[in-house]
Amino acid sequence: MGSAREHRYQVLLIDLDGTVVDYARTERGALHEVHHRFFRMGRAEFLARFHAANEPLWAAYREHRITLAELRLERWARMGALPSVAVAFEDALGRNVTLFPEARAALRHLSRRFRLALVTDGIAHVQRAKLRRTRIGGFFEHVVIAPEVGLRKPDGELLHHTLDLLEARSGDALMVGDSPASDGGCARAAGVDFCWVNRTQAPPAPGIPVHRTVACLRTV
Repeated sequence: MGSAREHRYQVLLIDLDGTVVDYARTERGALHEVHHRFFRMGRAEFLARFHAANEPLWAAYREHRITLAELRLERWARMGALPSVAVAFEDALGRNVTLFPEARAALRHLSRRFRLALVTDGIAHVQRAKLRRTRIGGFFEHVVIAPEVGLRKPDGELLHHTLDLLEARSGDALMVGDSPASDGGCARAAGVDFCWVNRTQAPPAPGIPVHRTVACLRTV
């Protein structure tokens, strides 16, 4: 398929974690700090227990079964940790944020050709810290952090809200993200085309329309 520029799009709605930010590397750094400061168990056991707690809770959050506040504390409570560990982890995520190698140059290039908005679903103060540290906020006309507007992915209303800020139509926009479930689901619900940033060559997700697949932001 051709580039986004060769299509009708005027607006790119861009996800943050896993799309612009190398979240796996960012999280590894934060978990390393927390493990070193607060836990005596071995690293392998610590990581296994964290992911066993964290991933089902994020799924429950996306399905509106728990709140973000509950997720933040519960993932550590399941490991027997105090709320102060949650605070330390969130602070460490901001400090350890790492962009994908091509991200800054790609955003600069795209911002000269499209109107950009950042649409992210995460803990607001953590996402703001990432933006401050990486200094990428200036590429975007609007930064929409879902909990700040009382929404979450994959709610289509999140993209409708963003498009209203831009005074743009759904047919003019392309959602760019790494998660078919969250980003693609959000795009489908809002009637917006979806560009899947598939860095790992994962198989397609059933039921999620993908209008373009790229390996990194450079080829959007």
